[in-house]
Amino acid sequence: MSHIFMILAFVASSFTPLSHRQSEVVPVTLPEDVAAITSPFLAAIKRGDQATIEKRMTTSFVDDSRAQFDDMAALLKKSPPLTPAIYIPKAGTFGPNQNEISVIYAAHKGTNWTSAEIRLYRPDGGPFEVEYWDVKSSTEPPALIAHANQMRSFMTWSMGALAIFALLGLSLLIWIVKRRPQILAPNAVPESRQVAATVRDPE
Repeated sequence: MSHIFMILAFVASSFTPLSHRQSEVVPVTLPEDVAAITSPFLAAIKRGDQATIEKRMTTSFVDDSRAQFDDMAALLKKSPPLTPAIYIPKAGTFGPNQNEISVIYAAHKGTNWTSAEIRLYRPDGGPFEVEYWDVKSSTEPPALIAHANQMRSFMTWSMGALAIFALLGLSLLIWIVKRRPQILAPNAVPESRQVAATVRDPE
């Protein structure tokens, strides 16, 4: 029985650091065609290369981009490297629309969060274009990242609880079998009836 409780203790202890994981950036893997746009785009902003990012943008957002460029570039220069944390295709009638994508990059250091949102649009048959981008600095994680971390924690706790209940059930079954083996293999009751024997007279 002791090894069962050791396993239970190990399972329970493995889920105790989850509160600390709420502040982590859990990276996601981006499709190659998306990463080929968003990663160089952020790198160009960080180094102050405005001309390069405008080549990747839709013409409708160029003026807004110029107005915010210096401030956003300064935020990225002060930030640690950002990691892709959220990838969301736009919901469509027949499933996710892979031609309209939102990507959120984030980094966390101390009490400060830096996040960058990039929205991509791909015209039919053409390459992705950036139709919106923004960089923010805050003491709180972006709402979508906080929600994603909460969902991961919930699923992890749920799986941990199921594992603990399964081990408790197993330990209870082992305890019952050890102390009440007759439940699974009842003792046979000795035959108590007398057997009558018939002896023929040889004469």
